[in-house]
Amino acid sequence: MFLKYINEPILYQGRNKCRKYFEGWYFKHISNDLKNTICIIPGITKDECDPHAFVQTIINRNIGDELRVTTHYYRYSINDFKYTDVPFSIKIGENMFASNGIELTLEDDEFSISGKINYSSFTKIKTNIIYPNIMGCFAYLPIMECYHGIVSMNHYLDGSLFLNEEEINFNEGKGYIEKDWGTSFPKEYVWMQCNHFKDKDASIMCSIADIPFLGTSFQGFICNLSFSGREYRFASYNNSKILNINCSYNMFEVTIVKGNLKLEINAKMDKGGVLKAPQYGTMKRTIKEGVNGVISLKLAKKNNEILYVGEGKPCGIEIVKNS
Repeated sequence: MFLKYINEPILYQGRNKCRKYFEGWYFKHISNDLKNTICIIPGITKDECDPHAFVQTIINRNIGDELRVTTHYYRYSINDFKYTDVPFSIKIGENMFASNGIELTLEDDEFSISGKINYSSFTKIKTNIIYPNIMGCFAYLPIMECYHGIVSMNHYLDGSLFLNEEEINFNEGKGYIEKDWGTSFPKEYVWMQCNHFKDKDASIMCSIADIPFLGTSFQGFICNLSFSGREYRFASYNNSKILNINCSYNMFEVTIVKGNLKLEINAKMDKGGVLKAPQYGTMKRTIKEGVNGVISLKLAKKNNEILYVGEGKPCGIEIVKNS
């Protein structure tokens, strides 16, 4: 039973957690014309003072020459949070989240989102007994502040959502799903994700963070790049190393090596939106996420043989520094 939840991070992990705990799923949807990106984040916080379920959204729309970014936080009673493992589903109020799609009925005094999107052709990451999910061997440790899971690096969409009364079509669009759970997001971190390159199956996710561990901390990182049916994993747990790193409030570049491979990443954030994030289980911290950035990649061997070069947009990116 223990291994089942480690191997399938999409499942609800907080069944036996009672305080200072959060869990959230990140469902990203991009329309086929690339003009609309809607990220839906259902979750639960078991903060002792303010336990509740929620559905958070970040909506990015390119209307003419204008980029509009809005965020919303829909709050529910913790008793409105329901789940099943087989088949997987999360229900918060009248909103349903499953491995084959979502159905939304979100409404407050200012904004409403409703509709249904179906998913197909998930691209899962490679796993084994040593690396049961993207956390690698760290997935087995019960003392991590935050756990991360990748559900699908790339999949296809069918359906539409209504923003107030305007229909946004997601037929033949693309999606991405990941999640986090634990007590807090890292104090400082960078996260980026993109699956819109010239090569239709190319996708990357990369995160570098300050990780508290046994009274101290270390710089941990995970990066997963897939294209042409192959996967390249760079992580703290598989002898990868960061050669150089540079970031500002809206730009991030890093060079990572593993064996004879070298991966160079350069990402730039466009206009972002403010989201709520967990700190000691409560959703009172704020972070900024942009979902219309640009990322450039180069994967090469040390003899300079180039394996992949690409530029992707729209790219999701968060750069969080301790102020």
